[in-house]
Amino acid sequence: MLGIIMTGTQRVVATLQRKQADAVPPGSEGLLALGLLGGRGFPSDPDIRGMWIGHTWSHKRPHFYRALLESFAYEYACVLNVMKKTYPDLSLEEVRIIGGGARSDLWNQIKSDVMGLKYARLSREDFALLGDIIIAGHAVGVYEDMKMACRRFVRETEVYSPNPENHSIYEGYVRYYSELFDKVRGIFQDLQRIGR
Repeated sequence: MLGIIMTGTQRVVATLQRKQADAVPPGSEGLLALGLLGGRGFPSDPDIRGMWIGHTWSHKRPHFYRALLESFAYEYACVLNVMKKTYPDLSLEEVRIIGGGARSDLWNQIKSDVMGLKYARLSREDFALLGDIIIAGHAVGVYEDMKMACRRFVRETEVYSPNPENHSIYEGYVRYYSELFDKVRGIFQDLQRIGR
């Protein structure tokens, strides 16, 4: 019984934190997070670790929560910028999202604002098995058109559109975030040496 009560309490606390973080303006009032606790995957940078930069007495828990969500969105924006440079003719209009992170309205809106793209939550959380079924069904003649079969099973349940004002604010943060790694890498390398 106590476990059930705690779970309910934890949900209430998490919901309250999300609402409070939603009230924090874009850029978390100058608080920046590096949420990459195990190194950076792309480009590969194993020395990078987590860090909070710019915190003051006025920053509270909602600021830290929002700054962490923003940091992952900045990372996505950096990858998107590399994709655009690599494939200049690439035209992206929408990101379709599934899984645990897709459940957060706040994070989806932040990602949409940071990247300047629509984010669409889909009606399913797992597509691997569904994809296998559609391919197998097509192979044996159950589904004549795989694209039409996919549309029968999947729909958008929520769409998050970028706020142009927020996107403009976030562009400066993305530029700074992308330049930050060269500035702080030495700090993490020094800490690793000291800890040996």
